[in-house]
Amino acid sequence: MRAIRAFIDRRLGRGEAAITVPILDGPLKPNAALDEAEIFAELADADNLAATEKGLVCSSGRQVLRLGWDGRPAEPLASLAVEVSALAAGKGMLAIGLDGEGIEIRGGPHDGRRFGRSDGGPAHPTSVAFLDGDTLLVTEGSRRNRAREWRRDLMEKGADGSLWKLDLSTGKATRVLGELAWAAGVAPTGSQRVWLTESWRHRVLSVDLTTGRTEPALTHLAAYPARIAPAVDAGFWLSFYSIRNQLVEFILREDVYRRRMLAEVPEPFWMAPALASGLSFREPMQGSQLKQMGVLKPYAVTRSYGLMVQCDQQMRPLRSFHSRADGAMHGCVAACERGDDLFVASKGNGRVLRLSGAAREG
Repeated sequence: MRAIRAFIDRRLGRGEAAITVPILDGPLKPNAALDEAEIFAELADADNLAATEKGLVCSSGRQVLRLGWDGRPAEPLASLAVEVSALAAGKGMLAIGLDGEGIEIRGGPHDGRRFGRSDGGPAHPTSVAFLDGDTLLVTEGSRRNRAREWRRDLMEKGADGSLWKLDLSTGKATRVLGELAWAAGVAPTGSQRVWLTESWRHRVLSVDLTTGRTEPALTHLAAYPARIAPAVDAGFWLSFYSIRNQLVEFILREDVYRRRMLAEVPEPFWMAPALASGLSFREPMQGSQLKQMGVLKPYAVTRSYGLMVQCDQQMRPLRSFHSRADGAMHGCVAACERGDDLFVASKGNGRVLRLSGAAREG
């Protein structure tokens, strides 16, 4: 029956064969809030934000840096052998995700603890979060593709991501869930239930760490969800790689074309979502789909986009902050709060933004 249903769906263009995408409306109605935000710092490949008493800790490529709250220049905290793909701070510790190698703990009672493929743990972390002082939650986007290869994993239709629970005291790594279509973000709720983003299935899941049972919280999203950051009012900030568009949805269903594109076209020029676009005339969609009468419209079809959504305790969207097709603050995949301010890393543009009062106004 499943095969028959799939055949009918392909013939009629419905179900999983449909190429329609949801519109941004209601709490997700587009605006220009990210482009109008204060530029807190300019930092190439700005990513992975964590607020500490001494400053804002972030990653930039293979470095972990600390930006002073008073505007002091970035202070290097660590230089790693590979790219930093995840970061979390808790109780004097930093949990650092090393793309292709695993997790390393710096500082605190578990200083020097490492987890990786050789220990049976995650090797390609996309996000980390402290469940408590002795337990770390980790998402691994894919078992075979590194965190920086998220576009390849999407276009290969990957589904071998996972959620892990790491015991920092014993060094034990437990896989809670597997076969996820790019697990990109995780956030604890104060209990054994956590939130998990599954990017390529465009949804946020509620996961019971005790039983591994999942329930959908947000589904059929208009964009690819990434990391989740806690909000001071017990809500959450949900970030996104980029928004979906019909051409990408169509290509994902045309396997012959898709495989040839991956094999023959350089990755920067794939017809796939991106953290930034408009950097080269060789990129796809530089003609009528992006520009009308020679003018780039804010509502035009685009490969890259900036989107940050504030959700309540039950992961219901409340409001959103955007950088549209004609904006520059795209690829906002990391955020954190300090006081009443929200800090957002625009990895596509290499800037850290401060939205003053955004945390209070919600």
